[in-house]
Amino acid sequence: MSVKIKNWRGKILPVVFLSVVLLIAQGCSANWPSLLKKVKAKYADFEKKITDITIVQGMKMLAGEREFSSESKLFKKGNRFRMEAKIQAPGMPASTGAVETVIIFDGEDTWMIAPVIGKTKLSDKEERQYQTERDWWKFIPEEGKVIGSERAGKRNCFLIEFADGEDSPFDRIWLDKKSLVLVKAEGKMPEGQTMQWINSDFRKIKGGWEHAYKTEVYVDNNLLFRTTVKSLDVNKGLSDDLFNPAKTQSKGLNLKGMLKKLMRK
Repeated sequence: MSVKIKNWRGKILPVVFLSVVLLIAQGCSANWPSLLKKVKAKYADFEKKITDITIVQGMKMLAGEREFSSESKLFKKGNRFRMEAKIQAPGMPASTGAVETVIIFDGEDTWMIAPVIGKTKLSDKEERQYQTERDWWKFIPEEGKVIGSERAGKRNCFLIEFADGEDSPFDRIWLDKKSLVLVKAEGKMPEGQTMQWINSDFRKIKGGWEHAYKTEVYVDNNLLFRTTVKSLDVNKGLSDDLFNPAKTQSKGLNLKGMLKKLMRK
């Protein structure tokens, strides 16, 4: 026995269209509280499995018409952090060496160790700046709204907007829909300029976790600096001494070499 279906296009197409509309609506109506909960759970798990991380990266910074180059090493173990940065200023003779600055968060306070100034404890505001850069997910506001979906770089992202007055460096962030990594962020500087952070060149690290190997920072659409990861290692058993400011000494300029250079002139 055969059954004839008449006008099947008229019956099936509306159902298919409605299904597509519902799928699109579900994809754009993410709830921020539930999304935030997933983000924090994801990175809490990250901190359990990645007990320490070591990153070597290069940076190009623009200051007017001058370009500064630097290389830095970043160490993280639990909630402690250390950054060693060497900057070769333009116009300075190579014999003087690079200026090295060390930033350490020992679990309670953040310290800067540098030539001339020695060892200095940073203010709460300065400390927050360094903490935000390395643990951004701990500083995104509870009050926010997913205002839609947007492509950032090569990734499909949730676009989240935060209310004015929130105690956060971010006004808007772009989170990858699948991995929930931070692809882009935007915020206002104290002077009113707009600052943007753009992460790209994501690569897999231990356990399938992703890390951005390239970060660009813009102020009012003008490139301020770019960092590129040269190497990344995880779970190497970093020494606790790295995060003890009392066991770190500042390394100054080679003043002797500078004086010799000046005397020859």
